[in-house]
Amino acid sequence: MGNTIEDILYNAHKHNKREELLAYLENIRLKNPNRELTDLYQIAYERIMNS
Repeated sequence: MGNTIEDILYNAHKHNKREELLAYLENIRLKNPNRELTDLYQIAYERIMNS
């Protein structure tokens, strides 16, 4: 997808899933502390949008 964090948050907000994305992001950040933050946002976005 290649979006910035701002794009990901905006798209999640448009679908009323911003809070869900941020909550899930916290979980995956703890499990993947060495991953790039942009990658983690992308993973969280794909997860919540496909659930």
